[in-house]
Amino acid sequence: MGALMRRHDWTATPLGHPSGWPQPLKTVIRLLLTSNHPMFVWWGDDLVQFYNDGYRQTLGPERHPSALGALGRECWAEAWHLIGPDIESVMSGGTAAWHEDRLVPLTRFGRREDVWWTYGYSPIEDDGRVRGVLVICNDVTREHVNREGLRQSYDTLIETMDEGFCLLQILRDAAGRPVDYLFVETNRAFAQQTGLAEAKGRRVRELVPAIEQRWIDVYAEVADTGVARRFVEESGTMGRWFNVYASRAAHMRDGVTLLFTDITDIKRTEAALIASEAQSRALAAEAHARRQALDALLASAPVGIVYADANGALVLVNPMNRQLWGDHPMSADRREYGAWKGWWADGPARNGQPIALDDWPLVRALRGETVDGDLIEIEPFNQPGVRRTLLVRATAIRDDDGAIVGAVAANMDVTAQRAAERELRSFADALAAASERKDEFLAMLVHELRNPLAPISSAAQILRMPGMAAQHVAHAAEVIGRQVRHMTELVDDLLDVSRVQRGLVELDQAPVDMKGVVHAAIEQARPLIERHGHLLTTRIGSNDAPVLGDRKRLIQVVANLLTNAAKYTDPGGELAVTLRAGADEVRLEVADTGIGIEAALLPQVFDLFTQATRTPDRSQGGLGLGLALVRSLVGLHGGRVEAHSDGIGKGSVFTVSLPHHRTAGAAPESGLVRAAPLGAVRRRRVLVVDDNVDGAGAMQRLLAAAGHDASVVHDAGAALALPPFDVYLLDIGLPGMSGHVLATELRGRSAGAPLTLIALSGYGQRQDIAASLAAGCDAHVTKPADIGGLLALIEGRQA
Repeated sequence: MGALMRRHDWTATPLGHPSGWPQPLKTVIRLLLTSNHPMFVWWGDDLVQFYNDGYRQTLGPERHPSALGALGRECWAEAWHLIGPDIESVMSGGTAAWHEDRLVPLTRFGRREDVWWTYGYSPIEDDGRVRGVLVICNDVTREHVNREGLRQSYDTLIETMDEGFCLLQILRDAAGRPVDYLFVETNRAFAQQTGLAEAKGRRVRELVPAIEQRWIDVYAEVADTGVARRFVEESGTMGRWFNVYASRAAHMRDGVTLLFTDITDIKRTEAALIASEAQSRALAAEAHARRQALDALLASAPVGIVYADANGALVLVNPMNRQLWGDHPMSADRREYGAWKGWWADGPARNGQPIALDDWPLVRALRGETVDGDLIEIEPFNQPGVRRTLLVRATAIRDDDGAIVGAVAANMDVTAQRAAERELRSFADALAAASERKDEFLAMLVHELRNPLAPISSAAQILRMPGMAAQHVAHAAEVIGRQVRHMTELVDDLLDVSRVQRGLVELDQAPVDMKGVVHAAIEQARPLIERHGHLLTTRIGSNDAPVLGDRKRLIQVVANLLTNAAKYTDPGGELAVTLRAGADEVRLEVADTGIGIEAALLPQVFDLFTQATRTPDRSQGGLGLGLALVRSLVGLHGGRVEAHSDGIGKGSVFTVSLPHHRTAGAAPESGLVRAAPLGAVRRRRVLVVDDNVDGAGAMQRLLAAAGHDASVVHDAGAALALPPFDVYLLDIGLPGMSGHVLATELRGRSAGAPLTLIALSGYGQRQDIAASLAAGCDAHVTKPADIGGLLALIEGRQA
């Protein structure tokens, strides 16, 4: 560009021949030509243009080389409505302007492009008045596009941000004018940044009645146009300054997302700094005018900038660089750089290695090298133990003859970005591990669900054989029943884990003696323990062991630990249950002489879907849910569970600790459940309404075998067309009209006559049962139904 400028006919411009140019213009052009950073200058009232090689790369053939010496308003007519106000403000004596990641669309290479820039406008003074504008800029389009993509991919990071975040919805009056907005979502930093607590779900005029209308208008403009806005604005009502980025929320009508920071302290500091600079300019002599212009440029730069003379003496260090480096000593020559503490932060070979004296970017620039993007880690002065990662660019400054007269280095703090990269890699590793556990679990689930199908299929074949002996038929029925119970237990375990993970489990808490819990759990696990031929030893103290908890869930915890111990102990092993009541907690230990736990698995033994290494025969079975459920249920009771093993083949010990409940005593418990006596069967007229033909037919035959008059239909219309029955068994998921709607219709038609409605569904959570009862059903039975309980409901006995 230097050669191009020398060849240019400047006499055809308002500036005239270069020999008549003012000294400030010559100085700035020399700075511009010796810098690799994109720089641009407008000079004079006509805004005659100069730019360097770094800036040339951002121009298309439409503007280079014609832009050199052209008039600013003509060259940039398509973008003047965006950049013109700032330029004219600076030229009229206003303060320097700075924009980060601003959209300034341009026509380049034959098409109009959305281009984002980070740039600053600084005044160039001559004889005490502003004669030109110096532009330092970066085309950050690629970074902007990447950043926007990452923002959408990592919504989960919003809650960890220091910046405030909210999703708001514009509220309009009858004429469509924006009058208010509603806070739909906020992050944890929102209240800290705004001072507004519990804003979610509330209107801004409810929280800040006198909020300025311009805030509502600018967000409504973003919602209407879809054009994102970044701006710095003060709310006088709130007494705060904010740096705001607003963009339209694509998934919500009139929705706008905001990322913002309370910059009140920064603005106050800036105001104080501006006042100080103004006072200094008023007192300074004419000889310092050029130095003041340079100081203003350095002070407004968002990166650390250092200027050294040919010997390496630090001549200028801007405030941002002092912020990065601490109390930076002004070295007299490059030999004093040995006091700097730095390490390489890039390249696998040198990463972490100390930076030698001759390898500092400023020293290399003084040798004539161009340093373009070295990544280094430093320890700031007087801040031992603090590390910052910097992206450094440095270049030599040459005089008109090409001799090196100094060097300049720019330091950008990328510590946060590097930390985010590390966190992202860690997050990706965790996702991969979770995906691997999910795949293993799905394989186990398929295996466990397929296993019962073989005996069920064989038993069904036996039942179809003519002339089969009664004992074989009975055995086949037992096989089917046993395998169906096994599959039901698998499904129940899955539902239990799902409910616990989503926080849907509600404990029915009451004082409970853990001795009774342990005895009840042993009775549940006893068949499995005896089948494996294990010796079970119990050590239970004579004192009560009271806790506050859900007896059913606590039995589930202990039974799961006993079952786990029995499964992973070879036949003929030993199991031991120890219960101790201390002053502050009740401790339960379940020990075994089984296969033990390898050290690598111990930290994950309570994680969901974790099991010991699988063998081809899958002899232990199960889905790896038991211990995860134990930990979750113990945690809900305010306790903790721990696992210990000395290694493979050395058994394991699981310890549950629960808070000791200090009351007058636990409620008396009984492990005996007495069933109501069965009287003679009341023959009832029953209608089974189910679109599953096989299931409905099987239920009809079962009811008939129990002595009832049972009929079957497969949709709601057919049920309503028949005369009334005594009892209706209603599948909820019927085609057309659901079982709930049918129940309401049948109840309405009964006109108060005795009628029993029983809902049958594969869903059995609290809300499912409540929906059935609200529809008029007398009971809700989860499939597969317990036949004894179902017959009790049909016959009017207590189930």
